[in-house]
Amino acid sequence: MEKKFFSADSSNVKLLGRTLDDNGTRWLILSASGIEFDVEAKSLSFDLIGDECAHPSTKADGTPEMNWARYEIFVDEKSVVLGSMDEKSKSVTVFDGDKIKKARVRFIKLSEGTQSYLGIKNIVADSDAKLSPAPQKKLKIEFIGDSITCGYGVEGKSAEELFSTQTENATKAYAYMTAKNLDADYLLTSFSGFGIVSGWTNDGNKNPIQLVPPHYKKFCFNWNSKMFEDREWNFADFKSDLIVVNLGTNDDSYTGENEDRQNEYASEYVKFLKDIRSKNPDAYFVLTMGIMLGGNRLFGKIEKAAAEYTSETGDDRISLLHFVPQTAEEGFGCDYHPSAATQLRCSNALTDFIKKLIDEGKL
Repeated sequence: MEKKFFSADSSNVKLLGRTLDDNGTRWLILSASGIEFDVEAKSLSFDLIGDECAHPSTKADGTPEMNWARYEIFVDEKSVVLGSMDEKSKSVTVFDGDKIKKARVRFIKLSEGTQSYLGIKNIVADSDAKLSPAPQKKLKIEFIGDSITCGYGVEGKSAEELFSTQTENATKAYAYMTAKNLDADYLLTSFSGFGIVSGWTNDGNKNPIQLVPPHYKKFCFNWNSKMFEDREWNFADFKSDLIVVNLGTNDDSYTGENEDRQNEYASEYVKFLKDIRSKNPDAYFVLTMGIMLGGNRLFGKIEKAAAEYTSETGDDRISLLHFVPQTAEEGFGCDYHPSAATQLRCSNALTDFIKKLIDEGKL
């Protein structure tokens, strides 16, 4: 059968999250980035390529390295392919038959950008196939967060299980599910271990490497690849109506009960809010905290930061939500991260909170 090749650009597909075109290849970088389109075709497949991590390898102790980029393909909301870039390139078949199939297809990167990327080199179909972008949603939400937003360990079997991209699934995290509940387009800007004043630290010393604010304008921070480290995100490509910030769990490993450090966190939070506003002039802000057990003591400092920000700028388009933390009854994902049950409960709570904002005319 003669084949027809489509590029994953905005003329053929809707772009989801922060994606990047590089010489005709659509790179999916941050969590839940992807593409969505309507198709009429007898056959459909994707030609994929991976970054430097996309090949079988082993860690220093001889165990398999499993932090390849993970992806899932949905056809009319049904999952049909679940895989990972364990090769430098591969072709993935979505469907193949003798009759024309009309469907909406969504290709989602499940894992986060700090570990690995994947690229869609071609969308391949039969010669008579037609592709068109899925329609834009009325509401657009950006979620700025850490591992909780990425869906770190959500498919892990216990708290003792260590991290792998193969147990990470952004579609099972509160952010993606909230956007789906609200029929909203979304953008996830999230990095595991990152914070506002300090990234995760196990010795109480400040970790200045893993900070969201300096990377907010970038496409991603990646531990293993320097492919796109100098590329910046064009904020005009996604004009947010609402921005949800969930940062502080990692900062808490540095601030602890130290009042000076907590106030430093609040001060840096104010600066970050000003930066977010400069890039997103029309968005309403929702500041959240509390899904994991760590970091809850910083919620009062988020309240302080919000008050100071409004006092200094006059901008009062801001609300706060304190989540009810995870419980042992709900279970835990890898490294004590939220389970699927916790993520679902929190997505429902955030959905209800945003619906109230809409009803009140704030959105």
